[in-house]
Amino acid sequence: MAERVTGRPLPVKESPRRAGDPPWLVADARKIHEVLGWQPRNDDLDKIVRSAYAWEQRLNAAG
Repeated sequence: MAERVTGRPLPVKESPRRAGDPPWLVADARKIHEVLGWQPRNDDLDKIVRSAYAWEQRLNAAG
C-alpha cells in the first residue's frame, strides 16, 4: 500500500524474528466494537496511508 501511495519502491530487509517477537499478528477490532461499540474514524487503509504520507510531506516541506 505504501509503495502504491508514494509511487516509490520501499527497501525491504527480511530478517529472522527477534527474541520476544510474536509468531504472527492479527488486527481484528470486532471485540472492541461488540463490547464498547467503538468504531474507527478511518477504516480504509488506502486513506490512512495517503493521510500519513501527506502529513509527512508537509513536515518535510516546513522543515
